[in-house]
Amino acid sequence: MPLKVTKEMSTHLIKYVRTIDVSFNPFDNRTRSARELLRQMNAERYLRSNPKLKINTIVSAKADAPWVKFGFVDGTEKRFDSKEFLVNDMLMDVWRVTMKMDDDFELEGKNVDDM
Repeated sequence: MPLKVTKEMSTHLIKYVRTIDVSFNPFDNRTRSARELLRQMNAERYLRSNPKLKINTIVSAKADAPWVKFGFVDGTEKRFDSKEFLVNDMLMDVWRVTMKMDDDFELEGKNVDDM
């Protein structure tokens, strides 16, 4: 059975993400996933939940493949060649990483809001 992430869960888990870098060429059809991810990550609830979140958009006129990179509070990064992924696949990978961080923080007695 696939993992189900509710709105409440994702609103909490976004606190573990510090930066999102999205690079794409707006005239390239391969960029649909990158642009849709950018649209979803700019949701008001995410920005309200994590005011430290920095979303960097890199718009290029080159024919480079689109990519998305997430930076987390522990200093790790996860990068996707977004032309090969659907938005839901990228987000599910990110939510898995942040769920593990949430568990680790809880076991160590840390609070993500203090980071």
